[in-house]
Amino acid sequence: MSGRRAIIVGGDAAGMSAASQMRRVDPMLEVIVFEKGDYVSYGACGMPYYIAGEIARADDLLALRPEEFSERGIDVRTGHEVLEVRAGARVITGKSIAGHAFSERFDYLVLATGGRAKVPSLPGADLVGVHTLRSLNDGIALREALDRGQVRRAVIVGAGFIGLELAEALCKRGVRVCLLSRSDYLLGSFGRDFAQPLFDELSRHGVDFVTRESVNVIEEADGRVAAVVTDRGRYAADLVLLATGLEPGVELARSAGLALGCSGAIAVDDRMKTDTVGIWAAGDCIEVKHVVTGEPVHVPLALTANRTGRIAGDQVGAASAGKTSAQRFRGTAGTLIAKVFDYTAAQTGLTLPAAERAGYSAAVFSQKSHTRAAYYPGTQPLWLRIVVDRRTRRLLGAQILGREGVAGRIDVFATALFKRMSVDEIYDLDLAYAPPYGPVYDPIIDICGRAMLEL
Repeated sequence: MSGRRAIIVGGDAAGMSAASQMRRVDPMLEVIVFEKGDYVSYGACGMPYYIAGEIARADDLLALRPEEFSERGIDVRTGHEVLEVRAGARVITGKSIAGHAFSERFDYLVLATGGRAKVPSLPGADLVGVHTLRSLNDGIALREALDRGQVRRAVIVGAGFIGLELAEALCKRGVRVCLLSRSDYLLGSFGRDFAQPLFDELSRHGVDFVTRESVNVIEEADGRVAAVVTDRGRYAADLVLLATGLEPGVELARSAGLALGCSGAIAVDDRMKTDTVGIWAAGDCIEVKHVVTGEPVHVPLALTANRTGRIAGDQVGAASAGKTSAQRFRGTAGTLIAKVFDYTAAQTGLTLPAAERAGYSAAVFSQKSHTRAAYYPGTQPLWLRIVVDRRTRRLLGAQILGREGVAGRIDVFATALFKRMSVDEIYDLDLAYAPPYGPVYDPIIDICGRAMLEL
């Protein structure tokens, strides 16, 4: 070893990406990862499918086990919670799950403390049968609860991506699902005016979607959850999932005196450096630049976590080896995609309200198209919506909904956002055509052509 030591706090996507990259860049650097949980480097996005029973074992979600990282020269210590960072002394302290205190010095530190599930402050939130889904331990607990065969009715609080993916998972396990939301929207921004087929799909599978209600209390019976009571009704439940969002895990950074950004997450530059010498941060605990507005945002996404972790690791490895790292984070478009039963919903960039809040004079265009040539067997409807700046004609955001053909098209729009393309430029793209894959004028080209005419 070189005598230099890098410590990483957090062993999920960002943390393990950082650790692996450090060792690639400087094989002589000592790398230690502290993870307070039982698992590292697992596919968190696969948990709904594990809960549904489509993935047999929790271990199938693991990319690598701690002993496999050890073979790569990375010291992974699970069950070790870091409680304090002494930035000036370059020391971290903490406690193991067995209750043993520990203290370690560092030359370089990466905080990859992730995010935590938002838990509403309401009576009954700590009852047996009330779950969140953030860690693999959470996923295992939820799967075990279902495997016992005693859950017939579930209430999911929150209609975002986790809420919808778990609604499908629970339905597949034979559970009657009630989905509660304070708004009329699915996935945060899919309203009935655009995404009525998605609402119909939920109903078709027996999901009771209740809107504009706020939870007041979770009722108890015999020591466990019995019902969710809102300001307008009562919903019986054997299981409750709180899917009300994610907040950045910044307690350690705040206590160490690191600067937080306007989003409440850790402020970093495009190299993942914090404002404190020797400390970087990555993953769901940081804010990053939005490619459309240029403003810092907290958008916890898997690719962003992995990518920012790799950049932080590259920077640390290069610093240790006396090299210069060229890696930078170019920004996020907030590109999201979710499977909801037989439909796929995707979004990238800004919605119309978000664009207007950001100061754009924006216009929105919605259109129903088809996934294949109209005469080709099996063609399905496809709904698209784009947001465009009236002044520059630049694309600001897009949404797509359909049974097929969604993922590739949302990626085209995401690419256009990164290249700051106008609808005129997107219209000129030479996109692939064959009847089984789309009309001769792809829906992307078609809706941009309409925007060109109407702006």
